[in-house]
Amino acid sequence: MRAEDVLGKKCLKRQSEIRYSPPKTMKMRRTQIIALITAIAAVGVLYSLPKVIVSDKDKKVAASQTATAQTDAAHAQSNEVANNESIKSLTNRYRSAADKEKKIIFADSLAALYRQALVFDSVAAYRESVVGLAPTLPNTLAAADACYDAFFFAGDAQKAAPYGEKARAYYQKVLDKEPNRLEVKAKMAMTYANSANPMQAVMLLREVIAQDPKNEQALFNLGLLSVRSGQYDKAVERFSEVLKNNPDNLQAKLYLGMSHFELGDNPKAKQLLQEARSGTQDLMIQNAADVYLDKLK
Repeated sequence: MRAEDVLGKKCLKRQSEIRYSPPKTMKMRRTQIIALITAIAAVGVLYSLPKVIVSDKDKKVAASQTATAQTDAAHAQSNEVANNESIKSLTNRYRSAADKEKKIIFADSLAALYRQALVFDSVAAYRESVVGLAPTLPNTLAAADACYDAFFFAGDAQKAAPYGEKARAYYQKVLDKEPNRLEVKAKMAMTYANSANPMQAVMLLREVIAQDPKNEQALFNLGLLSVRSGQYDKAVERFSEVLKNNPDNLQAKLYLGMSHFELGDNPKAKQLLQEARSGTQDLMIQNAADVYLDKLK
C-alpha cells in the first residue's frame, strides 16, 4: 500500500473521531446566499430591485451594498466557527504538532470541518498546508479544488482573484502530469473569468467540449458564463444539456430554475426550484432555492 493511501486512511479515521455540530445561528443569511450563488458571475445581486431598467450607478451601489453585507456575514460566520471548541482544540494540536504526519492529519481534519461549515477560505488554507508538507498529486488536486471553492464563493472579485490564481497554478501542476484530466481543465478555465483575459475561460471550455461534447463540468461552467453575461436563453440550453446527461445534478437544476425565473417563465422556474430543493439536504442549494421561491409566491 502506498504511503499516501496509508496517510489517507489515518486522516479518515481521525475525521471520524471528531464530531462538529454547527451552531444553529450558523445558517447563512439570505444576503450571503444570494452573493454566494452569483459569485462567479460577479454581476452583483440586483434581484431585489424592480424589474425595470437599472442605471449603471444603481448597479454599482447595489453591488457595493451586497458585497458589504456578504463580507460582514462571512466574517461573523468564520469567527463563530473558529470559536467552536472542537475546532479550537484541533487547531491548537495542529499548531503544536512537530511530527509532519500528525500535522497533515490535523490539517486534513480541520479542512474537512471548515468545509462542512462552508468557510471556504479556511479550507483552502489547510489544504495548502497539506500540499506544502506532502506535495503528492492527490494533495495538489485537493488544494486546487479548495482554492477553487474559495474563489467561486468569495462573492467579491477582489477577494476572489488571489484564490483564482492559486487554483489555476495548482490545476496546472495536475495537468502537467495528467493532461487528459478534462474536469480539471474545465475548472481551471473558470479561474480566468474575472482575470485580465476572460475569453481564455471560454476558449478552454470549448477545448474540453471539443474532446468530450457531454463533459458535465464544462457544460455547467459554460452555463455559468452565460448567466454572467445575462444570456439566460443560452444558460437554459447549457443547464438543460447537463440535466439531459445527468438528471441528478441538482446544482444545474437550481441554476436552470434561476435562468427560467430571469426569462419570466415562472411556472417552469418554480417547478425546477422545488425539485432542486426537495432533492437534497445541501443547505446552500435549499436556501438558494428558497430565495427564488419566495419571489414566486
